[in-house]
Amino acid sequence: MNVIDIKNPKFLKKYKKNDLIKLSHDIREFLIDNISKTGGHLSSNLGVVDLTIAIHKVFDSPKDKIIFDVGHQSYTHKILTGRAKDFKSLRQFNGLSGFQKRSESVYDSYEAGHSSTSLSAALGFALARDLDKKDYHVIAVIGDGSISNGLAYEALNHIGSLDTPLIVILNDNEMSINENVGAMHNLLDKIRSNNGYKSMKKGTKSFLDKIPYLGKPIKKFLSLTKESIKKMYLKEGYVFEELGFEYYGPINGHDYKEMLAYLERAKKANHPVLLHVITEKGKGYPYSEEDLDGVWHGVTPFDKETGEIIKKNDDKIGWSSVISKKLVKLASEDKDIIAITPAMANGSKLNEFKKKYNDRFIDVGIAEEHAIVMANALALEGKKPFVSIYSTFLQRAYDEVQQDVARMNSNVVLGIDRAGIVGEDGETHQGIYDVAYLAHIPNMIITAPKDASEAGDLLYTAFNTKAPFAIRYSRKRILDNESEFKKLEIGSWEEVKKGLDAVIITYGDFVEKALEISKILFKHQYSVGVINARFIKPFDKKMFDTLLKSNKKIFVYEEASLIGSLGSILCTYAENNNYQNNITCFGIKDEFIRQGHYDLVLESLKLDPENISKKIEEKLK
Repeated sequence: MNVIDIKNPKFLKKYKKNDLIKLSHDIREFLIDNISKTGGHLSSNLGVVDLTIAIHKVFDSPKDKIIFDVGHQSYTHKILTGRAKDFKSLRQFNGLSGFQKRSESVYDSYEAGHSSTSLSAALGFALARDLDKKDYHVIAVIGDGSISNGLAYEALNHIGSLDTPLIVILNDNEMSINENVGAMHNLLDKIRSNNGYKSMKKGTKSFLDKIPYLGKPIKKFLSLTKESIKKMYLKEGYVFEELGFEYYGPINGHDYKEMLAYLERAKKANHPVLLHVITEKGKGYPYSEEDLDGVWHGVTPFDKETGEIIKKNDDKIGWSSVISKKLVKLASEDKDIIAITPAMANGSKLNEFKKKYNDRFIDVGIAEEHAIVMANALALEGKKPFVSIYSTFLQRAYDEVQQDVARMNSNVVLGIDRAGIVGEDGETHQGIYDVAYLAHIPNMIITAPKDASEAGDLLYTAFNTKAPFAIRYSRKRILDNESEFKKLEIGSWEEVKKGLDAVIITYGDFVEKALEISKILFKHQYSVGVINARFIKPFDKKMFDTLLKSNKKIFVYEEASLIGSLGSILCTYAENNNYQNNITCFGIKDEFIRQGHYDLVLESLKLDPENISKKIEEKLK
């Protein structure tokens, strides 16, 4: 069957082992070909092709609920449920989502974007089924990186206390984005490497089969004592048994015979079952198979023949790289600086820091809350922790930022990566809420640099300020530079361009766009200034008071949610101080932002320079 022609997974019921192997090959070729053109999550999807096919062969989706943790590894699931024809629009504006999406297909029973939610969701479906006295199976597929998150532990604890049918498939590829860390990783590593039980079982069965008369009775006796034998050889796996699961594994995630046998066994169980399946991340594509740094986890377009990433022909580098280079330089002069990441060393470009200062580099795995509390204690002991964390993932640690770091007024520096519109990853990854959820927290300092030089100054200032300090930056590429660090006055703004008629207050990447707007308006005979509000909180009251007294029209322009924005803070201040100025705020309205190329998304929100110029001109007429 041509992959494009697949309408639903029903055809799998008739497929034999050789048919399944051929289908796996075809789907991998399809994924490599399409992702090389659109970009997307490659390695994780190549690794679960066989497992996903096996699940759909045994179970009956959409009646049976299949939940993929995070969801970025659901490409094969999308193909088997009739969406291969849409892959040319993968992660593009108004195109196919890179995650499960309920509005996209009845086969997507749940949708995620952040890790470790699948087990809690699965239990919710199972309990609803039991209450309604319905008959369907619930299957959660979770990775060995995601299962180390605290939310997964909470769900495991609850599921194990109940006697309801629920299947957890632990997809163990020894990786999340980078190599996994922690005790759970070490436990799974012991189980993977213990071949004693499998070898003993296979050898004993083969030997007994050759003994006439006595072989079968002895095999029957041994089957009765298999639990004792398993405990002897696979004692680590019994952690899951003690939690209340029937544990099977390790299972070869690329062997259809083995997978189908265990999936059928799990299907018949009337209690929680955990299948520990070993897969190879990136399987079928040599470049991704050999990847240990997470380069092929999420990729931009590439040449599938050579494995070369198609790079842009400019001298710019990503904000993450800029911040990392400044951090490495500061760490060479200050031995108290420590870099912390929740499993995002490659994404946040901290590999160079890790290489140079391994004793001051800490990867906590997918555990954002733990990272923040640990950083707080380090700060209390005089260290200078820099926690590099995506804006969308920092949301998970809000309580710890507020209750621990801010309340104790600790000098923890938050490097808020991927702030603003992230584009292709869509709703779950847009970094547009951090200003709102941090601004109301006492003691918090929130900043955003306009360029590489200012980024270095803000980092230097952050490490020399006794307070929680957040520096937010996007995934945009910018020009790098080498400059001496200088300490900035807390709360100080910068007048980038003077204007007689009006002023635009903005920060970060939008400073450049505001200057572009100013140029457009100058051609229409309007003089509009630009203020770099590099300190979002506290803001520059002295400069803002001067602007208010000048009676110029004020426009606040942000790549963030309008609710809780700098604009809302400034409007409240103006009103409370009896200023009557006309302040107009441009930002992101109260809606979720779907995936798509950054420029197209910005234009759809009418926040691009052309649209903003027209809106300002209407106000100035």
